[in-house]
Amino acid sequence: MKSGFIPPFLKGGNSLQKERAGFTLVELMVVTAIFSAFFAMVFGILTNSDRTWRSGQDKLSEQQEARKAMNNMAGILRQSNPSWAANGLSYALTISEGNARIDFYHPLFDASGNIITLRKITYRLNPDNPKQLLREDSAGQQVVANDVSFLNFGGGCLGCSSFNCTSVANDCPVVSIEVRTKKKNDFPLITQVTLRNQNITPSANVTIEQ
Repeated sequence: MKSGFIPPFLKGGNSLQKERAGFTLVELMVVTAIFSAFFAMVFGILTNSDRTWRSGQDKLSEQQEARKAMNNMAGILRQSNPSWAANGLSYALTISEGNARIDFYHPLFDASGNIITLRKITYRLNPDNPKQLLREDSAGQQVVANDVSFLNFGGGCLGCSSFNCTSVANDCPVVSIEVRTKKKNDFPLITQVTLRNQNITPSANVTIEQ
């Protein structure tokens, strides 16, 4: 064999090695497309998970807001009376403004358990911001809850035949309350509150706080 002679099959082998030394443009495009699809899928999963988590947080926040509003109203309303008799006058619970406002008198007791003050309390939506639930009394005005989309009160009618009266019957001392909060999701809450101090008479020198 002559010096420097290279068989043809070895030449072919070197050519194949050179051809396989790098990626073609088509191969790079395919790999790029695969990685792009993979990252797009991962990003979509993370985005959807974040959206679901935020939605759950919004629902929880609205439930808490609705329950806070309901607990505030029910807790103090429960201590009232359909109609207090004091100083020769009647101080009754009333529902007005399309059943979206309630006025009643909350009793304050002395150390002996006698009612010394009847304080008028009002719950209604803020006329300047209808999403706010207000509580008003002689001490001032307080925002009880935000993002309120609906508020409805109903008094127990005679014989408890229904709970949509604008006052409370003596034989049905019950007030129905419905509150809905809505930020992104609508959350309704409905309860009925029984007035417990129906048979208590205020003292003769009771103070009325309007």
